[in-house]
Amino acid sequence: MKLNTLSDIVVVTYVLLLVWRCIFLSSYLIEKTLRSDRTESVVLVDANYQIIEPVVLFLEYLEKKGNALNTIESYCRGLKEYFTWLKKEELEFYEVTRRDMFSWIDFIEYEAGRKEAKSARTINKYLAIIGSFYDYFEGMGGYIDNPIITSPKKQNPYFEMFQVNRNQVSVNFFRKKERNKKNTKRLFPKEVELLYNGMEQVTDEESLVIRNKLMYRVLYETGCRISEVLGLRISDYSEPNSFDKIGIIYIREHNPLYHKDHGIKTNERDIPVSMDLIYAIDDYLCNVRPQKDDISTVFVNHSSSSSGNFMVRSSVEEIFMKLSKLVNIKCTPHMLRHTHGTELKESGYSEVYIMDRLGHNSIDSTNQYMHLSLEAQTKAYEQFLKKREVE
Repeated sequence: MKLNTLSDIVVVTYVLLLVWRCIFLSSYLIEKTLRSDRTESVVLVDANYQIIEPVVLFLEYLEKKGNALNTIESYCRGLKEYFTWLKKEELEFYEVTRRDMFSWIDFIEYEAGRKEAKSARTINKYLAIIGSFYDYFEGMGGYIDNPIITSPKKQNPYFEMFQVNRNQVSVNFFRKKERNKKNTKRLFPKEVELLYNGMEQVTDEESLVIRNKLMYRVLYETGCRISEVLGLRISDYSEPNSFDKIGIIYIREHNPLYHKDHGIKTNERDIPVSMDLIYAIDDYLCNVRPQKDDISTVFVNHSSSSSGNFMVRSSVEEIFMKLSKLVNIKCTPHMLRHTHGTELKESGYSEVYIMDRLGHNSIDSTNQYMHLSLEAQTKAYEQFLKKREVE
């Protein structure tokens, strides 16, 4: 298109500004906030930086329940997409009906996030977030119907007479069926060894190799979450003792945190580990770890620009991405957690002990980590057959 006159340029510029305004003003942003007590939080705002109050109330509720900041951010991202859809449909959140949910699901599948077709699991995650959002307002005010989940509580006036858990009777009409996929969350002994040795290929700097291999060991031998490992302080392990075979790593919530990536998700606990691991931690702290007066985390940065400063999740994820590519075996910190729990189960470790060791609040959470190998199942069945023959 050729612009011949100044008026043409003005008209085109005006049109472009209108288009830009329509796109920009219809968007929502997630902003991080810092309270007076130095704790971080998130809020959802519109393009004019006006806070979306219903979302703020819900996120504050999640925070008071003890949800981690990462979980709250995940809810906020889902609600950002939902309020974008509401604006598109010209609806207020309290006006939405079950009939509207079909449009919302279409939006999730093709327009939310990366604007590509979503799996059933992703769609169900969005639905769960919105269902919880409406549950909160339904419980607080009692005048907003949940368009995703229905409960017979409102349909049956005698519901209160029965001792029934609402989670057992609520129905999600829109939940999509998920296919069971082959488990890829656990690693096998040979893979664990290859990945551990592969840490030597990630970097040429000897001190970093020692740190990275130690971090790998702590993740694998404790089953801790990466946030718990990053948050470990110098005082969070027992003294080395050549007369003992077992030492202790203490998982504690430290206040104040250096960073949100250092929080523990559930329970404080004491984790028995080999004394060999305790000596490895002690050796790293005494002989390898860069020192910085105001930082007491076990694992720190080694680069000259941030030497001695605490590490964050993104740095560890980058290390594991490089490791996975070099060894050609996918590995994440969380896979080491799954592997640890599974190996304990295969060795006959009690589920109650596994639950406590992994920091779970229920056996149901622990069972999600049980990915028994075919070899372990075969051995167990052989024992079953032998026992039956004797009987």
